[in-house]
Amino acid sequence: MNSRILFLFVFLALGLSLSSCMPLRPETDPLMDQKALALANGARSYNRDIVASRGKGWAKLETPTKTERYRIAWAAVSPNKARITFLLSGNPLETIVSTGKDVHFVSHTGKHGLYTSNSEDPDMGDYLEVPVKMSEIISILLGRFPLKVFDDAYFSPSDSSLATLVTRQKDKDGLQHLTLDGHGNINRIQYLDIYGAPFYEILLLDYKAHESHDIPAILRIKDNENRMLTLDITDFEPNPPIKDSVFQLTDEVK
Repeated sequence: MNSRILFLFVFLALGLSLSSCMPLRPETDPLMDQKALALANGARSYNRDIVASRGKGWAKLETPTKTERYRIAWAAVSPNKARITFLLSGNPLETIVSTGKDVHFVSHTGKHGLYTSNSEDPDMGDYLEVPVKMSEIISILLGRFPLKVFDDAYFSPSDSSLATLVTRQKDKDGLQHLTLDGHGNINRIQYLDIYGAPFYEILLLDYKAHESHDIPAILRIKDNENRMLTLDITDFEPNPPIKDSVFQLTDEVK
């Protein structure tokens, strides 16, 4: 077989194989796409005036083999600084410090030595049981929606009620579904992998008013292996003054 023909055959076969795995964008009404994008952009800008927060709450980690519940306290500053302490019976167990350049994990019980991730936005799956990014945790602690980057949106053709927005970044893999309740509030954010299969989701179970803001106060992050992290935010202070030293390691934390 001629080498050029062989190369063309292999190229076409590879293209067909990849296209069979990659989800294709459906044909949609451009006017409705504009409406969907406006709604998605509204979700992206939700509580964007909150650039810092302090708060307390509860974190429950669940897997098929164990359940753990902790009190949490935090301080966070947009876009990538946070200090989160997990407590049990009032005693600190673990502190996570995101400095904006890296993330430190400190045990107060000697369970492990000081560990540092040299990434400003590591995957927290090894620590929080679900594959959520540090940036997404910080968004939640700021009262925002933890949305991935997108530049395209449309209403899901499979939902005739127009309650499901699909967002994506053009020319990149993966989709994000935003589901609205009857009041126009987001009650689910679902992340899909490059094959269009659900990867993990965030259920927004309740909103609470704190000062002039409605905060997603009870959230459940669940992956496709039935591992869950439920956050119940009980105290929330928007835009308090927070010194940068809060996000530095000290001898007390070490």
